[in-house]
Amino acid sequence: MPGLRKYNILSEQYVTEWLAMKYPVGTWQTNVQLGELDTSQYFVQPTDSEIAATKPWLPECDALVILPDEVHIIEAKIRDDRGKVEQLLLYGFLFKRTQRFRQHWNKPVKLILLTPMQQGNLEKWLNSLGITVAYYTPAWLLDYLGKLPKRQLRAAGSAIKL
Repeated sequence: MPGLRKYNILSEQYVTEWLAMKYPVGTWQTNVQLGELDTSQYFVQPTDSEIAATKPWLPECDALVILPDEVHIIEAKIRDDRGKVEQLLLYGFLFKRTQRFRQHWNKPVKLILLTPMQQGNLEKWLNSLGITVAYYTPAWLLDYLGKLPKRQLRAAGSAIKL
């Protein structure tokens, strides 16, 4: 249709490529649902198949890495999207409430914002929230970044005085 902008899903390739370079095989997984459904408030308890049907509404982090001594939760931010910080904080909160990861609850959790964009002074603020910024700019992403409006190439607020 004329006038519609083509949407490119780049984050999965971006995250997977970075994970493969950074972590040992078998330690990471992508698109991981976190949290548990609260069915206690339902008038009629749902069946297992009804619960399975509602799982797509659970929050999903871009990647989860389980190492012997810690857990890394990764969220990619290719364009300026302030919601990614909120998502990452939520994922860190939900991880220790997700039963299938119970055996890893005793490990420290490291929150990582993966981005090709300079965060500028915001990086100090992100660090104060317990978020580590990892920068990765593969050559194949440069063409896409070159098509973005300049305001989306730096994080909003990256030049603020802290």
